[in-house]
Amino acid sequence: MLLTLASLFIVLAGLKAAAGVLVPIVYAFFLAVLSFPLLRFLVRKRLPFVVALGTTLLMNLGVVAGIIFLAVRLLMSFNKDIPRYLRGLQSSMNEFAVWLQDNGVNDAKSTIDSMFDWNQLIGYATQQDVVTRIGSMLGSTFGTVATFLASLIMVLIVMMFMLMEAQGTERRLVAVRQAGGPDFSGLLRSATDIQKYLGVKTLISALTGALAGVWCWFFDLQYPLLWAILAFVFNFIPAVGSSAASIPAIVEALVQHGTGAAVGVALGYGLVNFCLDNFVQPQLLGNRFGISAIVVVLSVIFWGWLWGPLGMFMAVPLTMVIKVLLDNSEEFRWISVAMAQKKIRRGEVEVVGYDLADEELLGSGASTETPGRK
Repeated sequence: MLLTLASLFIVLAGLKAAAGVLVPIVYAFFLAVLSFPLLRFLVRKRLPFVVALGTTLLMNLGVVAGIIFLAVRLLMSFNKDIPRYLRGLQSSMNEFAVWLQDNGVNDAKSTIDSMFDWNQLIGYATQQDVVTRIGSMLGSTFGTVATFLASLIMVLIVMMFMLMEAQGTERRLVAVRQAGGPDFSGLLRSATDIQKYLGVKTLISALTGALAGVWCWFFDLQYPLLWAILAFVFNFIPAVGSSAASIPAIVEALVQHGTGAAVGVALGYGLVNFCLDNFVQPQLLGNRFGISAIVVVLSVIFWGWLWGPLGMFMAVPLTMVIKVLLDNSEEFRWISVAMAQKKIRRGEVEVVGYDLADEELLGSGASTETPGRK
């Protein structure tokens, strides 16, 4: 066990040190997996493979570059208004502190004033440039904006070659197994699951962004398109992304239109995220993506620590790949079972994707348990 843990820490240190190279490759892989159905569709429509590949790459480049260009332009415009929003937020916080003191909360104003140095925050917001901020946010992975752009080009190039090699992958893996290599059939099945997950997640994120933008426009916010893009992008981060994306819109509503508008925007974001995440997304994904909720939260924290903000966006797909690899290992299959989602149906506990009555999986005598019974 000590040797395994020591080896694990060495591997993690290598992954963290090589983030500048590995993160673009991982993103290229997932973009290739997501884009392959489009390439296959175009080939089936009797387009030459080169034309279909070029169309797929141009569509990916157009979407990514369009979102980045539009987001940066809107952020540059929003950057000029940040000091004004901070002053408005300061005024709202002071009014809230006065209300607390009037209702019997002693020293509320002094406590709130000590929490924020408004003059320093406003001065920092006035001096800093939005491009510099974006570079500092991505600095934990890439270091500079120029390195990020170079990595984006690397992603597109690697994705192109992955799509070129995608056809015939199943036969190649069979040949690898016949030649004495490992069996990658489980990993190939996980690629299909990841393809479905990324497709559904992209659709849900697009719906989230569209509904959030319309809701912000309804409340007459100044940057509804920016908040729509933010909701779309941050929805790829499980558990915390959607909540984080709502904070700037709520703050703008509070500063511009008061407490009622801020509460309305917050309720709208909460309703959109609740309906899409709890009703629409489970119906589209089904039960094949059974990862425990606590594992999802921990995976976001872990991949965020390992590869920075960009690691958080790919937390669930990367965890799914690791789960499949563990599931195909006799020694570590129990970890995969522990990561699986638990459901209670008709008074019995079920682990999604596993038959708890299967003696080959869990050993002799294993069966489902009834909650509240020994």
